[in-house]
Amino acid sequence: MQTNPLIQVLLTPLSWVYGLITGLRNYGFDKGLFKSFNPDIPVVVVGNLIAGGTGKTPVIAWLSREIGSRYRIAILSRGYGRKSKGFHLADIHSGPETIGDEPLELKMLLPETIIVVDRNRKRGIQKLTSGLFGPIDLILMDDGFQHRRVKPGYSIILDDANRPMHSQKLLPAGLRRESLKSLKRADMVVTTHVATPPALKGESEDIILVTGIANPQPLVDSLSQTHHIIRHLKFPDHHRYTTKDATHIASLCPYALMPLCPKILTTGKDFVKLRRFPELRGLPIEWVPADPGIEPEVREQIIKNILDYVEQNS
Repeated sequence: MQTNPLIQVLLTPLSWVYGLITGLRNYGFDKGLFKSFNPDIPVVVVGNLIAGGTGKTPVIAWLSREIGSRYRIAILSRGYGRKSKGFHLADIHSGPETIGDEPLELKMLLPETIIVVDRNRKRGIQKLTSGLFGPIDLILMDDGFQHRRVKPGYSIILDDANRPMHSQKLLPAGLRRESLKSLKRADMVVTTHVATPPALKGESEDIILVTGIANPQPLVDSLSQTHHIIRHLKFPDHHRYTTKDATHIASLCPYALMPLCPKILTTGKDFVKLRRFPELRGLPIEWVPADPGIEPEVREQIIKNILDYVEQNS
């Protein structure tokens, strides 16, 4: 999402104030004026410096699959967009109102993995390591780089190649959450959406695309290589779908024309919300597996670094 240049100019003074506040906050943590919790278990945070999607959820899912065969992993998320408060354990009966859409997507992708949400990350880590969930070797913390009350052992910053952080102004004039100087806290900076994701199987066909994500363009570009997008229903990130939305989507594929209805594709975090609407039952809705678009050699280095870190701190 590009901000109007005039609006950017008008918001720039507010960005200066925001930068001063975040800078003073970081200074306080750096100098020990504010306390950070040091977990006694390996914790890897996957975060970013800009607001909106950079591929954190698919990276968390990929890391869980790659490392989960060697270590027992738990995932801790804030659960953005949920209506509930406090600590919640994701299960097959969870809904987006309770745990948020991205943790719900992760639970769909990783049904055997322990996934919990808690805005208070310190409390979340303490509960995970209390023994209630058995032995845990590693906690993957989703989007916790700015949550400095917890000091992770290893930090990965994702940088979207389509919206590089160095090109963004600080909030609210731009999308950057804090100064680029904050990268000194990161152990690794990884560029996402730079490698071409694997093409979807099947012949080229007309599709309807439904998205409620921060930056749908990489998905649109990828699908356009093999499909013809005849309609794109674009909703805001973390959109709470309503019956009206579901009815509108269903109207694009009347039952009388069901055999001729184009396939409806959506993202994982949209699918877990849309599948609950009876208006959409029976429609050809499928979700597109998300790929973070990380180069193969970088993937290998990420796994090696994390395994080394866990082995040295177990």
